[in-house]
This record gives sequence, structure tokens and C-alpha cells, in this order.
Amino acid sequence: MSSYIEVEVPVKQDAEWFRDLRGKMSERGIDVKWQNGHYHITLLFIYKLPEKYHPGAIIFQSMKYKAAPFLAFDKVDAFTTKSGQHIIYLTSTSPTEEFINMVKCVRETGDRLGYEYNPDFKLHVTLGRVDSKQISLEALRSIIGEVDVPSFKLQLFNVRLLEYQTHKEHDSCTMFPDEESAKDAYEERKRRAFRNAFGNIQLYTDPEKFQ
Repeated sequence: MSSYIEVEVPVKQDAEWFRDLRGKMSERGIDVKWQNGHYHITLLFIYKLPEKYHPGAIIFQSMKYKAAPFLAFDKVDAFTTKSGQHIIYLTSTSPTEEFINMVKCVRETGDRLGYEYNPDFKLHVTLGRVDSKQISLEALRSIIGEVDVPSFKLQLFNVRLLEYQTHKEHDSCTMFPDEESAKDAYEERKRRAFRNAFGNIQLYTDPEKFQ
């Protein structure tokens, strides 16, 4: 079954630019199906999960014990899908290197694990959907262009792997505030693994256990 990996984007619905955007659409009589929360960026759309790996392996290997990237958002735009919907979306015209590296890491991990995925990637946060029969893309983009979106930076902590049709969650993780805390957590995991392994060795080598 198709699945996708998303990173949550904590967009504030009461932000001035977002209120202005919704107001301008309402003034023009444009019926928009606004995304009610759950704002995210799809990092990877997976056609098929490999049977020999746990579904969450790609998240664990590419994002667990990593620092959450920052991303500066500064533009609202629109595009049209093959199904005939206009998508109004938020994006970044200058994505940070740490975000670009995260996307690259996810895809390289997918290649290594044998995931079949869509090679295309469009950095966008869906804000709303409009039936293309209502308005042309050019006219919609003209209205959107009236909205002033100040650049604002967000840190993206939460990642999830979901089934496409059911939205059932396969796995998730929360990344760390910075590199140091991510490294400390990783080192602690290694120490716990060593202690557990050493405890098992003691259990099986203690002579009293065999008396």
C-alpha cells in the first residue's frame, strides 16, 4: 500500500497574512476548502513498502537522533493538480541547507532500503484547495499576489509515516532541538544497549546460575 513521510509545519491560522489570504478569497466569492490544521510537507511518497524491512526503518535510520531543521517561509502561491484542483500553498524561496540535507538523507535512506518512491519533490505546505472550474490558475495567483507574506522561520520537529488512503500511522519520531542534544541522546542509547548486552553476558557466564 502507498505511504508517505511528512514533516509537521506548525502554521498559525491566526497569522495576519493567513487571515488576509482567507479574507481576499471570501471577498472574491472563491469557495476554498481550507486545510483545517495538519499542515505538513510531504518528504517522500512511497509507492510500495519493502516486505523485509519494518515500515518505520526509513524514519529511524534517516531522522532518529537528528536535530530538527529550521525553514524560513516567505511565499504563498498556487498550482494545479492532474485531477483539476488548484492547490494554494505556502513555501520557502530559500530553503535552509539543514532542510535540504534532511530531504536528501531521507531519499538516500529510501534508496538503500529499497523503497519504491516518487522521485519528484515540491516544497509546499497545502493551505487550501479550489475547484479549477471556479477560477483560472492565473486569476487565482493574481489574488494571492495581493497578500503580503513576511518571512518567518519555523523549526520542524515531528515526522510521521502514514498510509496514503487510510492515514494510519506506521511510525513517527520527534527530532531534537539542536545537534548537541541529539548527539547526547544517541550516546545514551548506545550506553543502554551496551549495558543490556553486558547484563545478558553476565547472566549466562555466572557460575552460580548453573549450580
